[in-house]
Amino acid sequence: MSNKVDEILRGSFDLHVHTLPSPEADLRMDALDTGRHAHEAEMAGFVLKSHYYPTTPVAQLVSRVYPGLRVAGSIVLNNEVGGLNPTAVQAAADIGAKVVWMPTRSAAASGTPGLRLTSEDGALLPEVIAVLEVVRDADMVIASGHASPDDTLALLTAAKDIGVARAIVTHPVGTANSAQIRDMADLGAYIEHTFLSCMPSRQRTTPSQMVASIHENGAERCIVTTDFGQWMNPSPAEGMRMAIAELLNAGMSDDEVTTLVKNNPLGLIDP
Repeated sequence: MSNKVDEILRGSFDLHVHTLPSPEADLRMDALDTGRHAHEAEMAGFVLKSHYYPTTPVAQLVSRVYPGLRVAGSIVLNNEVGGLNPTAVQAAADIGAKVVWMPTRSAAASGTPGLRLTSEDGALLPEVIAVLEVVRDADMVIASGHASPDDTLALLTAAKDIGVARAIVTHPVGTANSAQIRDMADLGAYIEHTFLSCMPSRQRTTPSQMVASIHENGAERCIVTTDFGQWMNPSPAEGMRMAIAELLNAGMSDDEVTTLVKNNPLGLIDP
């Protein structure tokens, strides 16, 4: 089994990784150490995500330190970058960012105040359309962040209509129901499953439950990421190794796991 895990880990790509510095979260290591672990594991790379600042400059430097490791930058449209700010997205695109997340920490959730993607009548806000146009023109990936299921469906519908090529639904299990997730996949989005949700600090799911959820829409429409970086967890590279091992142990085939952590992520970030 360990040989299979190592084989799949080599060349895998993690679309959701957190590192220091961070103004709020107590994270485990900085981007250089995170890159070193991924490089030593012979991963293809990862996307560097911060809830608070655009990560492309740091990502590019780490890629230079570890030749052959692809570290991609991103921007999350929280209040720290002006919220739903197409100008910030354009600036991020101009320096090579690959992923744009809708609001996460600044998003409206469970009735709390925050940024929404739609108006009261359900129409997507003009600034969100403007963001999608930048994403389309720069050939970036759009991710739903912590938007509500209804807002996510509106976002994905508009993204498809205006020609955005690639979209991710950010860890919807537990927020959206099965029918909503199926509709999101039918709109062409990839459904993210984070291994963080299996960790003791979260206790939201088990590997077997994750496998069952993936099978509802098919591995070809899903991705597995770690969402690691927290102080109590191993490095993201070790998190990816653990995810691969647990998915295989829960009954997934080698080909399915390869699709989830290698083929689909690489197709999204570097089509």
